[in-house]
Amino acid sequence: MNNTSQLIESLGREHLSISRIKVTPISYQPEDGSFIHECGPVVLTKRDEAVVQIWTEEGLEGIGPGSLSYSEQNFDSLIGQNPFDLLEANLPQGLNVACWDLVGRAKNRPVYQLLALDQHSNPRVHVYSSGGVMWTYYDRGDGKMYGVDALIEEALNYKELGFDTFKWRPGTDWEEAGVNPKKLGEICRQLRQAVGPDFKLGLEKKGYDSWTLEECLQIAPIISDLGFYFFEQPMGDAGPEQFDDYLKIKALMPGVMLWGGESFRTFDEAEPWMREGIYDAVQSDCLHLGLTQNWRIAQLGRETDTKIVPHNWSTSLGTMCNAHLVAGTGGHMLEFFMYPSGFRYGLFKEPYRPDKGVITLTDAPGFGVELIDDFADKFPYRSGPNTIPNPRIPEAWDRAQTRQRAVAGRYR
Repeated sequence: MNNTSQLIESLGREHLSISRIKVTPISYQPEDGSFIHECGPVVLTKRDEAVVQIWTEEGLEGIGPGSLSYSEQNFDSLIGQNPFDLLEANLPQGLNVACWDLVGRAKNRPVYQLLALDQHSNPRVHVYSSGGVMWTYYDRGDGKMYGVDALIEEALNYKELGFDTFKWRPGTDWEEAGVNPKKLGEICRQLRQAVGPDFKLGLEKKGYDSWTLEECLQIAPIISDLGFYFFEQPMGDAGPEQFDDYLKIKALMPGVMLWGGESFRTFDEAEPWMREGIYDAVQSDCLHLGLTQNWRIAQLGRETDTKIVPHNWSTSLGTMCNAHLVAGTGGHMLEFFMYPSGFRYGLFKEPYRPDKGVITLTDAPGFGVELIDDFADKFPYRSGPNTIPNPRIPEAWDRAQTRQRAVAGRYR
């Protein structure tokens, strides 16, 4: 398996010196007060992220995704250092990504080509539509569709846009709506009938709480019979204690891949899931691991025949680095978030946009994108919570937390 030392050595070296680092918190919040998610027991009123910018004495700028916690950290120790020397350092993930941008710009090559090492890179990145977080079991009273009709409408919209795959979540609170695995199965059947046999479907766990093993054992054969493409982390990523139960689920859904790993924060977390053949595809995200560690996971994916399908659920900065990871490592496909968000296209002068389910990267150096000049003014940070109990069913949040603790407790 290729290692990071080989990757870094293949880059060569250019003289660069970091002169400044800036972390800018940003928020997206719909001006009309509408929600970004209305899923499970909660609603999402806004999304908070951060933008990392690193400048060098040589006049280069590198960018990366960040979290609000970066604003509380002091990065003065990195001033004067060479980004080439920091690619294997234990940096916050967004700084690692920004250093890769600088390296690509210094070498006058796109990052995905630098990541390829002994592989052929492919600038055409297959992306799938990821949504299903705005359909509800209840009538909002706004004249719009709800229930399975709303889910079908959303899926057909993505199909019309040229996507060939749709991942969705199973609606608002089940107890309030009287939903169970059998009723979910009927929703799955109606959705399959509407989109046709060749449109790929993926099902993720309930919003903000995991399914029990018993529920998963009921759902798995249903989605297998309906030709679903994948079942995503239905019980979360608790650890090796889950392996036997996940194998039971896999045995009941031949032809359906088991995906997971968006919660992984280190290579060591991902490795046992891949070596033991539990996950058929791993969703580790450059926002959570950085590019260097995700490259390591991709190399392990080649060795274990595990597909690389990065999680990508927040901003175009995540699309940026995860797309280059897929393009440079033979990755399978990339999540493309489709819930309402100005962060999907609003941060860059020329953002990546899928065309018939494909993002085509250019030969521009680094990540090949530039921030708009006034991004901090366009998306000013707004303090306060972003995820709150659904005001229609406030008691559902406590129920969901109780269920989640019960699922997690099984594996302690």
